[in-house]
Amino acid sequence: MKLLVLAFGFVLGLTAAASAADYAGAISAYRHAHGMTAVKLDAKLNAMALRQAQAMSTTGSVSHSARGSFFIRIAPLKKQRAAENIGAGFIAFVEMLRQWENSAGHRENLLMPGAKRVGVAFVDNAKSPYRRFWAMVITD
Repeated sequence: MKLLVLAFGFVLGLTAAASAADYAGAISAYRHAHGMTAVKLDAKLNAMALRQAQAMSTTGSVSHSARGSFFIRIAPLKKQRAAENIGAGFIAFVEMLRQWENSAGHRENLLMPGAKRVGVAFVDNAKSPYRRFWAMVITD
């Protein structure tokens, strides 16, 4: 199976059954290990991440533009800084997180200075070779 990653990661014992709060905790632990402040789970960002994961699942593509420009999608939040990590092909969050961590650009998003809020979501598509599509949105 071909795996594609456009997003970050930290090794924690999280399974696919973990909740978005668990994902936020894992991201906060990674940030803390690198001298950064923790992030809190945000319902609006979770919804944004879910819509992006749904769009990727529907189109079968791992693309930041699957649901339109990220900059347009994030504009209503009026945040100074925001980033999005996406990926597919990993069932457990720990696997997705590890891949994002090993990508310089996605690691930079994960360690964004001043980040305070995060949302993480996935959508399954049994007909896609990727099977699961992930999205994370992080803001100040």
